[in-house]
Amino acid sequence: MDKRSALPKFQRPPVSEVALAVLFSPLREWRSPHAGIYWGRIQERYPKTESHPPLPPQIEKFDGDFPGAPQFHMEIVSPERMRFWFLSEPPKYLIQVQSDRFIVNWRKLKETKKYPKYLGGLRPRFEKEWQDFCLFLSDQKIGGADVQQCELTYVNTIFRGDGWDDSAGAIKLLRGWWHERNEDFLPRPESLAITASFQMPGQRGRLHFTVQPVFSSLEQKAALQLQLVARGKPASSQVEDVLAWMDLAHEWIVQGFVDLTSPLAHELWKRTA
Repeated sequence: MDKRSALPKFQRPPVSEVALAVLFSPLREWRSPHAGIYWGRIQERYPKTESHPPLPPQIEKFDGDFPGAPQFHMEIVSPERMRFWFLSEPPKYLIQVQSDRFIVNWRKLKETKKYPKYLGGLRPRFEKEWQDFCLFLSDQKIGGADVQQCELTYVNTIFRGDGWDDSAGAIKLLRGWWHERNEDFLPRPESLAITASFQMPGQRGRLHFTVQPVFSSLEQKAALQLQLVARGKPASSQVEDVLAWMDLAHEWIVQGFVDLTSPLAHELWKRTA
């Protein structure tokens, strides 16, 4: 049996966003007009565009540095460093491009009933768009993408009233983080925020887990957000190695999600395997 098909499954997973990202060495020949040329290539599938400030590099290191610490630095953002968004219609799919990064997103919209699954929709879309972007770089003689890191992000949004109403109820969706407190001085927490990281074997990357309260402007509701981010470097810049690392990251995110959430939550989200 395919190891990936044997992963835990849910009928009603609370996934609200997924992002598959590749960070590569900055393209020295990249110029902002290239973003327009690239848009012409994909405009039929992604008819809308926006520009945003660039994302800073965030590289996993294993030499004693704090895991995944962002490399903050001050800079004046030139047009060549801008991050360009290309959105589908409706805008549930999104490609983000900057001089050192390529990202494919899926985002849950109000009318979206379920997310398209990793194997059934997200991985094939990422593979197609990443291969096409690499071909675009070659056609434009910009240079090849020297992959430094891959990143897979799953954002889960659990709205108030969907299995929890207060911090005590929210805590019960998590496994092993908090126990019933009868004789302690402090009362139950008013809000909940958790951060944790887990190292993958062979220093292939890390899984970062965060829990925090949020307010959804789309739904106009309070929510609990569970985010799992896997980051690490693939064996090479070849497409098959990038995809192999994404598959590893997906396995860690799914298995990690199960380990970090409670049987009560699994029942709420209708776990089937």
